[in-house]
Amino acid sequence: MCFVISDACMGEKLLTLFMVLFLALPLYAQMDKAASFTVKGQVLDSLTNESVPYATLRIALASTPEKPIKLLACDIDGKFQTPLNNIGTYIIVMQSIGKAPAEKVFTLSDERKVMDLGVLFMQDNNLRLEEVTVTAQKPLVKAEIDRIIYCLEDDPEAQTNNTLEMLRKVPMVTVDGEDKIELKGASNFKVYMNGKPSNLLSNNPSVVLKSMPASSVKNIEVITEPGVKYDAEGIGGIINIIMVKNTLQGYTGSVSLNTITNGRIFGSGYLSLKAGKFGLSANYNCDRDNTPWNDASSMREDLNNKEEHYLNQVGRSKSRAPYHFGNLEGSYEIDSLNLLTVGIGLYLGTTRSVLEYAVKMLDADRNPVYSYNRNSESSRKSGSADMNVDYQRSTRKKDELLTLSYRFSRSPNDNEDYTELTDIRNYEPWLGYPQNNINKASTNEHTGQFDYTTPTWKDQSLEAGIKYIYRQSRSNTDRKAFNQTSQMWEEATPADSHFDHSQQIYSGYLGYTMKFGKFGVKAGARAEGTSLKVRYELAPDMNFGNDYFDVVPSAVVSYQLSMSQQLRLGYNMRIQRPGIWYLNPYVSNADPQNISYGNPNLDSEKSNGVNLNYSIFAQKFSFNTSISYTFIDNSIERYTFIDPADPGIFRTTYGNIGKRQTTGLFVYGSWNPIPLFRVNLNGSLSYTDLRSEKNDMANSGFSGRVFAGAQFNLPLDIRLNLNGGFISSAIQLQGRRSPLNFATVYVSRDFLKKKLSVSLYFYDMFWKRRKMEATIYDDTFHRQDISYSPMRTFGIGISYRFGNLKDAIKKVKRGIRNDDVKALESGS
Repeated sequence: MCFVISDACMGEKLLTLFMVLFLALPLYAQMDKAASFTVKGQVLDSLTNESVPYATLRIALASTPEKPIKLLACDIDGKFQTPLNNIGTYIIVMQSIGKAPAEKVFTLSDERKVMDLGVLFMQDNNLRLEEVTVTAQKPLVKAEIDRIIYCLEDDPEAQTNNTLEMLRKVPMVTVDGEDKIELKGASNFKVYMNGKPSNLLSNNPSVVLKSMPASSVKNIEVITEPGVKYDAEGIGGIINIIMVKNTLQGYTGSVSLNTITNGRIFGSGYLSLKAGKFGLSANYNCDRDNTPWNDASSMREDLNNKEEHYLNQVGRSKSRAPYHFGNLEGSYEIDSLNLLTVGIGLYLGTTRSVLEYAVKMLDADRNPVYSYNRNSESSRKSGSADMNVDYQRSTRKKDELLTLSYRFSRSPNDNEDYTELTDIRNYEPWLGYPQNNINKASTNEHTGQFDYTTPTWKDQSLEAGIKYIYRQSRSNTDRKAFNQTSQMWEEATPADSHFDHSQQIYSGYLGYTMKFGKFGVKAGARAEGTSLKVRYELAPDMNFGNDYFDVVPSAVVSYQLSMSQQLRLGYNMRIQRPGIWYLNPYVSNADPQNISYGNPNLDSEKSNGVNLNYSIFAQKFSFNTSISYTFIDNSIERYTFIDPADPGIFRTTYGNIGKRQTTGLFVYGSWNPIPLFRVNLNGSLSYTDLRSEKNDMANSGFSGRVFAGAQFNLPLDIRLNLNGGFISSAIQLQGRRSPLNFATVYVSRDFLKKKLSVSLYFYDMFWKRRKMEATIYDDTFHRQDISYSPMRTFGIGISYRFGNLKDAIKKVKRGIRNDDVKALESGS
């Protein structure tokens, strides 16, 4: 039985979910207060009387001071309060960076169960303190001058979840119910791995991250103001996935296997080893995604055509998609100053789809004009291969680095589809059917890069570098159509089907970073030139080329309001080049009434952005908010129009036709009142004004998204995670899409001294099926597409960790980052 959940019903379900979370909170608070005695106080600076935030405290019995029984940290105001179980005489030792250690002796008795130590003073000290381990939960988010960092390894949920699900909790990042990723409300971003571009992540981020165990990731960085060391033509934001660095001699690894009731099975394996100066880390992930039959329908109305006025299509589709991807990285420490690393990344995926549709054309009075059945089978093979070699040279001067890098990457993207029309009544196709199309497309890229960074004066550094990229994209299409008259297959390959697009990009940058007092400044400029050539093998008269040169500035200013609060203002100009998916002239005509293709004449987008950010990250509470404004004068937009030569055919392509202005408010909050409970919120509200002179198209309005979740640490080492979210319709040049909602429940437990983890998860338990509606319109037509997909699923996962290491596997601190290519929206 199919049903649609209204916004009101969805709201009731989510409200019920989160009421359960907060009603349960008092129970856990009581559990935390089970101890009989309490000690509290406040740590202040002896000279200024200001608080000492997050001072670390060690409490032990006075008779055995070397054996601490309690480790904790103060809050942002230097205050602390902690339970103790027994009477006795204790010693508390206070430590903080830049302060001399201080101690205080106190006694607990049955007559005095609450000991208020009052104010405890600490003095400045230039001696370096030894490391202190604190068992209190760490803040999951921290801010640097140009980025926000989510510490995934400190989140207990990461042990039993995949990286895509964890990405929902990262500030300014949203993942909708269809696994589409957005950064600050936009899809034009890059995904890196360990600070280096990765084709397997950038081209297929949702697929890869969904099969990547979150336990293999250390941090997720959101770089909102990419500096001048990033390509000038790059994007307005970067999501950098930092993998776990194993730090011990020997070996360590993990294996995992997950299965879900919708037929999806995915597994992973990770291994890291170190022997002497050699280090090696490898991971492999595989995923088999089977999508069952999904019903769909489409209704199109041509407002200027009375004879062929309504086009109705009703049908279904299914798909099967196995994926394989992995990384291998090795390092060799030549000596204490020289390091060599080599990395290889591979991805291979094939999506096979089957579609069955019944098509009917009606006139304005809804009388039948023609009809037919359309059956299609398609196969899309996508992949990537990355290889990088990095040499890093350090000097006796601290933090002075010289890095020389080379990178090769290849991204094939092949398509093949077979379409036949049956039960044809009164219809003559514009091209013969059955029809078979084979498109071979790929991008090869060679990159050489030299980077140098050195400290100049105290808290100041200089960075400079040069870079060269040679990028070649190719697309060759062979099309054959069946001639019903001659009963023979005939060549139907168009002249623009063999296409070669090459770019040579040369650049240099100079940047400077300084800190003075509470202020920090990071600024610089990048000069970049591009030589572009486009060649058509079957139509040389269509060849063309262009040369470009740009100087792109970037600047970020930060102000440290306190040790835990930061205010940041940034500006950057970015240039976005279209990728092969936008440029490819391959004509997809499996549906003869709706044809789509790329545009090889696209220019690069140019955007200007300003961002104001405030953050406060305390031990129990974290909050980050930002306001941003972005303007693009020639944005690449997808648009649909009626074929002038054949009004029954609608064509969809891309063009530099948009003027887009977006103002956004982004909010992230996390509250950890007790070790047993944590709740977080991640949301945004944006206003977009999008206009185009083409057909006087325009659209504007608000869009928003919110994600909320809670974590419970239950007895018997059981963890419970509850998450839910809502994403409104995005602002598009033509039309709108349905809003999305989702909810998940995870239950997990560790066994065998935390080496074995078993997890159960429930996706969208409130909704059996999702109904999605999409509308596209202008002054000449209106089209509505409706699709249904299953939602309620259950799964089980098992992971096992083994081994240990002793010394960190070193990686160079600089590497190649190619972030200038505009890719298709993630999740598509």
